[in-house]
Amino acid sequence: MTAAVELRWARHDSPLGPLLLACSDRGLVAVSFLDGRDADEDAARFATARGATAIEQPAALADLGRQLDRYFAGSRERFAQAIDWEQFEPFQRRVLQRCATIEYGDRISYGELAEEIGAPRAARAVGNALRSNPITIAIPCHRVVRSDGSIGGYGGEDREQRKARLLELELGSAAAAA
Repeated sequence: MTAAVELRWARHDSPLGPLLLACSDRGLVAVSFLDGRDADEDAARFATARGATAIEQPAALADLGRQLDRYFAGSRERFAQAIDWEQFEPFQRRVLQRCATIEYGDRISYGELAEEIGAPRAARAVGNALRSNPITIAIPCHRVVRSDGSIGGYGGEDREQRKARLLELELGSAAAAA
């Protein structure tokens, strides 16, 4: 008999809008801006995609919530949370694993990221992989910008404004620490 697979989730308020936090036994599955969607429905969608049952369990994600609060307060640069990498196709996994190593306050272009993962002509594919990143902030896709230095795209409502605010937050925090 196979044990039931659970996806634990919680809703978390942030200065940029409510987030859905979700994890499996392997790690984070989502840190996703809700953008007006219902948290229950979003959690069920993530669970169904994994053949799991969505269980609202804020206590299981309380530490991540505190880490996010510290991040938005400018006092947290990295997240101490395992990521469930098995949810990604191989190319997206390579993109997001490299993205996860971009240091707080740093930027890299889509083309540079493509080159670093061994796909130098795949800047657009890199952008597509980042656009569907379900673990925003913890996998900091907002740190990837256009080669001309402009911020480029970002998922969800208020796309450019949200990405700009995340970049400003990190730049301001890094400057204050220097």
